[in-house]
Amino acid sequence: MRSTFTALLSLISLLALTKAQEDNYSNPILVAKPDCETMDQFQVNFEKLCPIWIPPPTASDGWYYDSTSFVRGGTDGNSPEYLATVNCLYKTRGGEKNVAFEIVQSLGGAIANEGI
Repeated sequence: MRSTFTALLSLISLLALTKAQEDNYSNPILVAKPDCETMDQFQVNFEKLCPIWIPPPTASDGWYYDSTSFVRGGTDGNSPEYLATVNCLYKTRGGEKNVAFEIVQSLGGAIANEGI
């Protein structure tokens, strides 16, 4: 019985840690624009969606819009014109959440492959 309790407690702790890491993810993401949009259109659409992506908070969820960033190209300065480094941050009492990838996917873009 004691080992079952210990295993259950370990599993719960692992799940809580995984969820905390997921919610606290706030690093910029290198993405590729959708094929059907220009980079200008992609930037306008991303910046328009970011502040309204998560509905206004209620007492139970508590997420508040914090910031948007959209930088064309990658961090090395030699990236192709179809790439951008993006962030869409929401905050709560205990952490941050970056919803940039969800927005990029909804617009038809994708995460850029490493090495691009």
